[in-house]
Amino acid sequence: MMRNFQLVLVLGLFSVLFLTSCDTNRYYEQNVEIVNELWKSGESAEFVVDIMDTTSLFNFYVNVRNTNEYPFANLYVFIESTFPDELVARDTVELQLANLDGKWLGSGSGKYKYNKFILRKAMRFVQQGSYTFKIEQGMRKEQLDGISDIGIRLEYYP
Repeated sequence: MMRNFQLVLVLGLFSVLFLTSCDTNRYYEQNVEIVNELWKSGESAEFVVDIMDTTSLFNFYVNVRNTNEYPFANLYVFIESTFPDELVARDTVELQLANLDGKWLGSGSGKYKYNKFILRKAMRFVQQGSYTFKIEQGMRKEQLDGISDIGIRLEYYP
């Protein structure tokens, strides 16, 4: 009986270590839930990332989780980046959520699909300090149904 308990304990600890070490490239990842899966025009998700390492390269991603009720194949977003020196840059980005046949892209089964879109590959942050990223829907609709989460991810470039 004691031997079985020890085996279960060792296997459990190994599983926890294995699952937490699988994502070693991730520097930062945060997702914001869109209330009632209804993204209103003018509402933005805000992310603050502290960067102290100006020598490493990063891949910058936008994460989107949508439902089957999302009425479009693409999603336009505005991304506002505020640098530590308070300089602000604003980009408009198109994210493709479905193919030409209307089949959802990304992973997941059932109601939700998850996509991770790379925006910048092997980028370097040139200033130390806090960067603020705001993401706002740019679909020219007052209320955009079917987007459940939006986020960003920074990974170390291999």
